[in-house]
Amino acid sequence: MKHHLDNLIHQITADKKKLGIMVCALALGLLLWGRLILQGVPRTATADEKTNVAKVEQDTGDQTTQSVKPAKALPVVQVDLPGHPGRDLFGMDPNRYKRNPDAITKQTGAKSPQVTPDVDPRKLLVRNEAAELRLESVVTGTEPRAYINGYLLAPGDEYEGFTLVQVTDRHVILTKYGLFIKLRM
Repeated sequence: MKHHLDNLIHQITADKKKLGIMVCALALGLLLWGRLILQGVPRTATADEKTNVAKVEQDTGDQTTQSVKPAKALPVVQVDLPGHPGRDLFGMDPNRYKRNPDAITKQTGAKSPQVTPDVDPRKLLVRNEAAELRLESVVTGTEPRAYINGYLLAPGDEYEGFTLVQVTDRHVILTKYGLFIKLRM
């Protein structure tokens, strides 16, 4: 029995943080439980609307005693609420916000022509040159490397104007003319 008790104490005190939390929770529980016992809280309470008094039963050891105390009279306030509000507080009034399409075009002016990414000559040039590149293999680790078109490159190395920036498991990132290219296997 002593061996089991020593083993239990060792397991409880092994983690100081958990032991501290458990002791604090136990102390708080005992404090709250003690307050209930020491205050002499009544076991049951009933109220009678007609006489406006409260009957309180207290358990004092061997016998239960009843005492009658006058209840504190509180003022009663009657409030009449309407069946529904006069207006919807979250609804939008369409008469207040009328659309005027002429005012919108006058304010904004003519639209500018839309530029697609293919119009930029740098993007077209880099995209066409990157189409000829082929990522054959990558080596990750402390010194990452990539095989591109049969050449072994490390980050910072250049190949046909492209600079290798990053090597990951399944792709590499290259840069040329300030544009970044993601080349996948």
